[in-house]
Amino acid sequence: MSKNSFGKSVAIGMLSIVISVAMLIGVTYAVFNDSSSTNVNTIQAGTLDVELVDASGNSLVGETVNFAGGANLKWEPDGEYTLEPVYIKNNGDLDFKYKIVVTGIDGSGDLGEWIDWSVEVDGDTVDLADYEATLAANSDNVPVVLKGTMNHNTPNGVMGLTASGISITVLAKQTTANAEYPDA
Repeated sequence: MSKNSFGKSVAIGMLSIVISVAMLIGVTYAVFNDSSSTNVNTIQAGTLDVELVDASGNSLVGETVNFAGGANLKWEPDGEYTLEPVYIKNNGDLDFKYKIVVTGIDGSGDLGEWIDWSVEVDGDTVDLADYEATLAANSDNVPVVLKGTMNHNTPNGVMGLTASGISITVLAKQTTANAEYPDA
């Protein structure tokens, strides 16, 4: 065997190794870059829709709810006054947590500051600030009775004063941990 043919054999062998490695890399690259796709159904966000209704299911939005005993009650210290029962209704398709706040108290003087609010649900009375409940999608709640109690330390200075514009506001948020209540 001549020196020349040995060099050619080594060169051909090296070229074969380089080509084999290149082909191996090319096949591996093709495997790691393979892809597949499919279509996805439509994505739709849920709805959050809360409403106050009466026992017959009629909306109370914009309506006046009376205190039991009539519209011309005369409040006195330690007196407890209850509103007609209302129902919280979930018209949406998401479960939600809710709380109730009393807003919009207008009138003469500071009479509204001497009224403590609570809520009665299923026979249990809870301070309104501590009340929070959950309501399933497309359902009504049990009757909620809002109670106002005039503080027993109410000063004589509020005698004859009036409070009006009182509103019941239900604040709802979806039940996920990071959801926040809207502003009242």
